[in-house]
Amino acid sequence: MPEFDFETELEQIDLVEIESVKRLIHLLDNTLKSLLIYPCNNPIPKEFKRKLHRGLSEFLDSRDELKVKVTSSQLLYEEKVVYEDKEKEKGLAFILHKDGVRELAFLKGLEQEEVDDFVEAMEACLKSDELEEDLVTMLWEKDLNHIKYLVVDDLLDVDVPSAEDIPDNWDFNKLLRSEFALLREDASEFGLDGPDELYQYKEQPIKQLLDKLKEFSPEEIESIQKLLEMDNRRGSLDDFLNVLTEIFFAEKDLSEFKQMMETIERILDGLINVADFRSASVVVCRLKRLDEMMQKHPGRTEDLAKNKAEAIRTIVHAAGEGDKIKRISQVLNEREKIELSWVKEYLLSLNWNSIPHIVGMLGELKGFQARKMVCDVLTEKGKDHLELLEEGLIDPRWYVVRNVVSVLGRIGSEKGAKFLRRVIRHPDVRVRKEVVSSLFKISGSVAGRLLASSLEDQDKRIRILACRGLAQRKEKEAMPALMKILEEDQFKDKPAEEKKQMLESFASIGGDGAIPFLAKLVSKRCWLKRDKHNETRIFAIGALGLIDLPEAQQALIRLSKKRNKVIRQACQRALHRFDSSRIRREESTNT
Repeated sequence: MPEFDFETELEQIDLVEIESVKRLIHLLDNTLKSLLIYPCNNPIPKEFKRKLHRGLSEFLDSRDELKVKVTSSQLLYEEKVVYEDKEKEKGLAFILHKDGVRELAFLKGLEQEEVDDFVEAMEACLKSDELEEDLVTMLWEKDLNHIKYLVVDDLLDVDVPSAEDIPDNWDFNKLLRSEFALLREDASEFGLDGPDELYQYKEQPIKQLLDKLKEFSPEEIESIQKLLEMDNRRGSLDDFLNVLTEIFFAEKDLSEFKQMMETIERILDGLINVADFRSASVVVCRLKRLDEMMQKHPGRTEDLAKNKAEAIRTIVHAAGEGDKIKRISQVLNEREKIELSWVKEYLLSLNWNSIPHIVGMLGELKGFQARKMVCDVLTEKGKDHLELLEEGLIDPRWYVVRNVVSVLGRIGSEKGAKFLRRVIRHPDVRVRKEVVSSLFKISGSVAGRLLASSLEDQDKRIRILACRGLAQRKEKEAMPALMKILEEDQFKDKPAEEKKQMLESFASIGGDGAIPFLAKLVSKRCWLKRDKHNETRIFAIGALGLIDLPEAQQALIRLSKKRNKVIRQACQRALHRFDSSRIRREESTNT
């Protein structure tokens, strides 16, 4: 017999524990992602939160505490990395670390409600592009008894440079002039004449401002300078657009006007290249407004006005063409920090011809948040142009197809179900799962029939999900398909979870019409695979108990007189649930 190596055995135990923690953190990450993709009332995020609570509880039953250390991009358990944020994406570690959390612990006795509150707080921070949400404050307000965290003071966690660390090439005079320019407008308010007198009046406060700037780091000073430049650019842009409006109505030479439009197109391209999507959106919106104004008030030179309007429409149309949209994807992939709400505003300002190319962005963008933003844009822009989303359904990349399927579900149009028909048998199970989830949200007989066809899917999880969707919709047209499956001899061999869900869905949809079949199934005898058959009978009894009708109760009373002890006990439990439900209804009525 080989000698027992105690240290090796301990190492193996440690590895198992590390892997368990990794799986739990990965489950937490997936739970958050599900909340970012699906609406809060969707059953998928709820199921993720339930599984997360169950997994954490099982771990804590034997260890009392799960504590991880938090760095700017990693989570560590027993000094081993159990999670790492993906490059260029803010994730668990980033959200926790930025708000000062350095340790996070889950304690034994953790409740489902605490898990829900914790996940919702994390979700709010992940969805906040401006990073204005304070995770620690939100967790403190939740008062979580079994989730603890160690927080450091930001002021103690950051190296603050001294005045000597400020770069010599920083132009304080530039900032002084910009501040002085802003104050010039208020000179009359103080009764001052001329720049010299104004400068003397404001000299001391400005010097105090400059002294305070010495307390900022070089990076912070650079950010301040960019903000000042942005404010200045915004004013210049407004001036430019006002001049553009005047030229639009005043210019009599069409060739000169077209040259100016070419200049505007180059300006728009330049704004995209520097990722100033907010300004680009303003430009496009002003151009579209000028076009609308010209259509309403053509003026004396009607032909010239129409030609000008056509030149403007050409510019706006070109902004939504493939090469322009592809450049936006490149900019988003190249830059780590871009305000995605401005990108969304710009994409929404474009014409409908941009939709197929925006769909193409789903295959080019690297960041999850950027792809989510594109899905939001397509949901809004695609409502009246579903046919332009169809190209995404034939994309060879499964994740592009899944995103477009999700968009069709969020739009919720009955027409969308016709497009989903072509991917109901997609080779990738993740796409088929998204198809079924989207069909939940689409009304109409086409969506119902497609859901019913998913009962024959090769993947058990898809079949169960389709069952739940049919029950949720009370889809009467699914009754024949369900009946056919339940009548097959092979039905008793299906996995227990699937059998239970199918019988419960059949009862929920069929109501009183399902009672005779379920009662017959319970009474049916079988000499082969009796254990499997008895399991099916017990599930049928449970399904009968879900039909809150006197006929179902009477059927259970008759079945409770069977000689089979297991069947009798199952019927008695179902009848007890009937009585409990009746008592609760009566109490509710009395109160």
